[in-house]
Amino acid sequence: MHLVIRKGVYPYEYTNSWQRLSETRLPEKKHFYSTLLEEHIEHEEYEHATQVWTHFNCQTLGDYSDLYLKIDVLLLADVFENFRDLCISTYNLDPSNYQTSPALTFDSMLKYTRIELELVSDYDKLLMLETGIRGGLVQASRRFARSNNEKTPGFDCNQPKSYLVYQD
Repeated sequence: MHLVIRKGVYPYEYTNSWQRLSETRLPEKKHFYSTLLEEHIEHEEYEHATQVWTHFNCQTLGDYSDLYLKIDVLLLADVFENFRDLCISTYNLDPSNYQTSPALTFDSMLKYTRIELELVSDYDKLLMLETGIRGGLVQASRRFARSNNEKTPGFDCNQPKSYLVYQD
């Protein structure tokens, strides 16, 4: 259990082709260098990776990769579910209903202070507020989707009709 309750290490830059995933041994410690952080992993981290490889009987780097991703995603899901429980019990607000943390924070502030915002009717104040806006919506889109309707090639009348809308 102790092997899967912490973030693992992965040789991101080393895994630069599909063939690497077929390799039958854990890459050497030097291949775990991160160009993003500009540093090598610690000896203890490499030992952890070796123990994970051995304990879970990884036959290839692909096996290790799959296991690493499962552990990483499950740990993140566990952290987020704990965060959800905390926000729901504290503020009675569910973070999964918000696209950003600032939106959740803003609603929490309004709920906690019970303040009622006035309508901004002064144009100069509105411009000042709008110039302070930063960032925007971020999304992950599917690379491929297929619609099924009379106006598209390959329409199959035996399948449910579907339409696509691309938003950028």
